[in-house]
Amino acid sequence: MSGVKRSAYRQPVTPSGLEAIEKGTLSWLDEDMYNNLNTGVLEQYLEEKNLNESFEVSHWDSKKVLIGILIGAVFSGVTAYIGLKIGLAVSAAWYVAYLTGMALQWSPSEVNIATSATTGATHASTGFIFTFPAIFLLAYSEDYKLGDVFLISSVDTFQIAFIGIIASMFAGFLGVMYFIIFRRVWLVEDPLPMPGFEATLKMLDISSDVSTGAADAARESLKTVGVWTVFTMVFMFIIDYPIKWSNKVANIPSSLADWIAMTLSGDEWGAASIYTERWIHQPSQLSDGHAIANGITLYEPGNPFSYTFLGIELSPTLLAIGWFMKFRVAFLVNLGSIVAWFYLIPLVVVMDVPVYDPSAPMPGGEFGGYVNVTEYPVAQWKAFGSIVRTVAIGSILGGGIIGLLKMAPTFKGIFGDIARAFTGEQGEEFIEGRGWYEWPLSHIPIFMLIAFGAMVLIFVLGGFPILPSLIFGIILLSTTFLLGAIAVRVMGETGIEPVSGTSFIVLLMLLLIFLNVDVGLNKEESVMIALVGTTVFGSAISMSGTVVGDYKNSLYIGTRPYHISKGNIMGVVPGAILGAAVAIGLSKLLADGSIDLQAPQANAFATFTLILAEGQGNWTALGLGFLLGAFVEWATGMGTSFGLGMYLPTPITFPMLIGGAGRDWWEKKKLAPKVAAIRALEGAGAAEKKRALMLLFTFMIAAGALTGEAFYGVEAAILAALDESAIGAIDNWPTIRFASFLILNVLLGLLIYALFRQAGILGSSGDGDSDSGADVLDAELS
Repeated sequence: MSGVKRSAYRQPVTPSGLEAIEKGTLSWLDEDMYNNLNTGVLEQYLEEKNLNESFEVSHWDSKKVLIGILIGAVFSGVTAYIGLKIGLAVSAAWYVAYLTGMALQWSPSEVNIATSATTGATHASTGFIFTFPAIFLLAYSEDYKLGDVFLISSVDTFQIAFIGIIASMFAGFLGVMYFIIFRRVWLVEDPLPMPGFEATLKMLDISSDVSTGAADAARESLKTVGVWTVFTMVFMFIIDYPIKWSNKVANIPSSLADWIAMTLSGDEWGAASIYTERWIHQPSQLSDGHAIANGITLYEPGNPFSYTFLGIELSPTLLAIGWFMKFRVAFLVNLGSIVAWFYLIPLVVVMDVPVYDPSAPMPGGEFGGYVNVTEYPVAQWKAFGSIVRTVAIGSILGGGIIGLLKMAPTFKGIFGDIARAFTGEQGEEFIEGRGWYEWPLSHIPIFMLIAFGAMVLIFVLGGFPILPSLIFGIILLSTTFLLGAIAVRVMGETGIEPVSGTSFIVLLMLLLIFLNVDVGLNKEESVMIALVGTTVFGSAISMSGTVVGDYKNSLYIGTRPYHISKGNIMGVVPGAILGAAVAIGLSKLLADGSIDLQAPQANAFATFTLILAEGQGNWTALGLGFLLGAFVEWATGMGTSFGLGMYLPTPITFPMLIGGAGRDWWEKKKLAPKVAAIRALEGAGAAEKKRALMLLFTFMIAAGALTGEAFYGVEAAILAALDESAIGAIDNWPTIRFASFLILNVLLGLLIYALFRQAGILGSSGDGDSDSGADVLDAELS
């Protein structure tokens, strides 16, 4: 007798589930289904059930898909802002799209299909968030200047935007197509667990049961998004908008909060000593009532605050992201920040380590050399920006690569999976008289040829020679397939797709080839094609990751995979255009100093590129960081997150920790007791649905915080650019600026209100058992 097939992912099937499968009575979203997720037996049963019955429940509705695309396209800009702010591509689009479908009483399959278009739109421009801004940093940022020149002398924004956006569209299509190969293998025959997908499935379950008042609860939650978006924008206006254009120091714009802090301060100490420009920070002596260097203590031997910098940014976005992360992940991100600011940075300052400064004048009239860190007024910040951030880059790289190498035992399995997908049982793609069940595998090689030809043509039209364009096309097709498969496998195991880690590998490959092989490119052109190419790759594998999540849910509710593929593909075009446009605009403002965003991945890519191109930088620090990230990845599986935390200052990471700790406390002290009481009174099913709705309400508050700060941030960035233009020099500009800002947001609010009212989300009420905000936040039985 042959042995039972073993799997690292497969769970044992329950006796009742096995009996229901044998009798054919197990159905979508019933108790036996939930009890047998990821068993393999269930998934194969549901695949056969879907082949016969999904045509009755899975219907394509173009209007509903367009609503999903619209939500995703709008939030692709929001995602771009958040990604540049903190280095995480977090989006609230997923929640808003699900709630919209629930509010309009769509079926679970309709919600699933529409939101596949939403996720496609929000992820199509991922490369523009992480990699593309490095081009502008290397071309315009003083931080990356080599003496009196830049590594990239000039940027034709239209040209590289054309290359990047069009190429990312084809790459996004390719990313979706590639995963069709693995759908049966990794979601049906040997299902990847994909931690966290159960929350999405539960939302689809709730939307299927009108008697729970899901539609009314969804409407209330969408209203909550709107209310908290407005609240967040008002809050950001108070702490950030330059309402007062003169202060004690000079004719420097300051927010209402800054003006109040300075008013409550003397010449040397006061409220401004601990609050400056959205940061609550360590005590800092004032100069004429204003904190020096945004509260950063100038270097003074023996003063502990001059060896580090501690603070908390008043950012609703950061608190919301911490809430989504929960405490463990937020702590691991903070652990990197704690190691950096409590150990590494003080150590660098105490040892007075020389740091490389590309702008430092050297003997002989040259620029670029090593200067002791304590020669800089803000020694701790110089230590952070040079050596410690190099360590952080090494940690991100080490964590990403080791994360992939941990998958080495499965690499041979991947090639076996590919062979099985093409030569084994492929399933029925087309059902006569009914239509397509899944996208045909035969289209993949055809589209590979189309994508390859399109890539070469796009890069040639964009001004690059044909030989490097051909080389890039080959690398893109192969890395998207192989590294994309590995990245999706990692995502299926951990819930996190290592886009940055795999992108670093692609960037390294491209730079090593184009900088060291004579293919008709100079150094600047080599850097440009490598960064644009890595941008395209990032968008491709991000689309592979998002489509697998949509496929996972579709299996359990009877949605045809063909509709999921189609939805993702349709979302790519508008998402790539709008998301890339916002990211490019913000990148230009970031590089010229008009806005202050951390952009950790973009800075990491820029620094890494500069080191390879110029042969400079601290290779020892990079190597130590690699080892540190590798160790953390081995010990915790979160090496990349640890490196990301090391790359960020404490005002960015500490609010995430507060948000994560707040959620854990709320779930333990408030949510769990109420759910337990409902379980005792009404049963497990009612308790779980109530729990999902209450948790969803808090997600909507967080979504409002994300949306509000992102909307405000994009508007503030545009106004900041106008301040520096000829328009900013006209008479009464502050008054005109404020009036324009106010009118724009009133019109935007009225437009959203009209759309929601027309859709029936506002102005309608039901008798369902919806949760009020107070009920959910308190989460206690009355």
